[in-house]
Amino acid sequence: MAENILQIQSLGAGGDGVATSPEGVPVFVPLALPGERVAVEITDGRGKLLRVIEPSSDRIKPVCAHFAQCGGCALQHLRAPLYEDWKRQQLAQTLAARGLKTQVSPLVAGTIGMRRRAVLSATRTKKSVMIGYFKRSSHELVDIHQCPVLSPDIVEALPALRKLVRPLLSRKNVARLSVLSTKGGLDVVIDKVEPAAEASMRIKLVELSAGLSLARLTVAGDMIIEKDRPYISFDGLKAISPPGGFLQASQIIQDKMIAHILELVSAGKAPKGRALDLYSGMGTFSLPLARNFKVLAVEYDKAALKALQQAIGLSKRLKPVEILERDLAIMPLSALELRDYDVALFDPPRSGARAQVAELAKSDIPQLIAISCSPASFARDARILIDGGYQLKSLTPFDQFLFSTHVELVGEFVKK
Repeated sequence: MAENILQIQSLGAGGDGVATSPEGVPVFVPLALPGERVAVEITDGRGKLLRVIEPSSDRIKPVCAHFAQCGGCALQHLRAPLYEDWKRQQLAQTLAARGLKTQVSPLVAGTIGMRRRAVLSATRTKKSVMIGYFKRSSHELVDIHQCPVLSPDIVEALPALRKLVRPLLSRKNVARLSVLSTKGGLDVVIDKVEPAAEASMRIKLVELSAGLSLARLTVAGDMIIEKDRPYISFDGLKAISPPGGFLQASQIIQDKMIAHILELVSAGKAPKGRALDLYSGMGTFSLPLARNFKVLAVEYDKAALKALQQAIGLSKRLKPVEILERDLAIMPLSALELRDYDVALFDPPRSGARAQVAELAKSDIPQLIAISCSPASFARDARILIDGGYQLKSLTPFDQFLFSTHVELVGEFVKK
């Protein structure tokens, strides 16, 4: 295949360098940076980087030996100031596409080793077990032995996890391991394997787990071991995560988000009366809010609601927290039901909260706080709220997924 020499002009939304081919069409080149002159092979608008002829002054040495192969990170080679500004600009451009102009605050930076939650894949070869992430745009697994973004206790457990998952693997299946670092030890969930139904298999798993600092092991939905409770905390308030339960991926960023939200609420004009937490999960924001507000927490996931109920029982000196089980995508709280709340939070899944936001836009709640992992769905929902009479007062991005193209954000809306 012919070699092409290209000049990288910008950094695209996927973290790839963007150039123009000799035919005048865009070419996306992974691992290339703006200003660089590179040699590439071009296939269907994608450039395979062969070598960097003239490197950018913003290029740095990646912190992980797996970086060029593993698809988990996209931007380890980019100097921090440009990396942080790029994430801010991506958010601003997404909003601008919806006709929304607002000042985006500086990115709240992440740190090495802060990810407490990992979702890994595992497969078996003739000689060994591979655990890791897939290559970018590939089904080929990269066997990782280090990962600077993960909590050190997860990385240290990789050899023991290989031994633990081995008897559950055939040469054909690819297992999924969800690993959460908790105060009680690692909470490990292994899925996409056959249940450990035989007593001999369960005994074997117990024996193999001896090399792990393990709180709990769940295999194919069946809890095999619980040595300790997998305790987590929300602003110092204790909770117990259900197996594979959704949590903010980083404790550090979670705590910074909670502190930021509490500061926004405190600075708002709303009295400390009633707060609404939509898509509450297991209480990440409900519980801290309940120090000053009566809270209605609305969630559809039964395991998350059970965890929230447990957390309420573990906490002291909280105002009442009422729980409502409801699928807000199908049956959002109506504008009538939204009366008499002083502040409402919503932290929907990646697809956003279109139905619920349409009702919030009709409400008179003085202050809304949106938490989102998708700038695109946030921008769509923000447009609905603004058209309904709200003002986007502040927007802060959080770098929860270090070196990736993803960004978490918190937006504050106030009624005009």
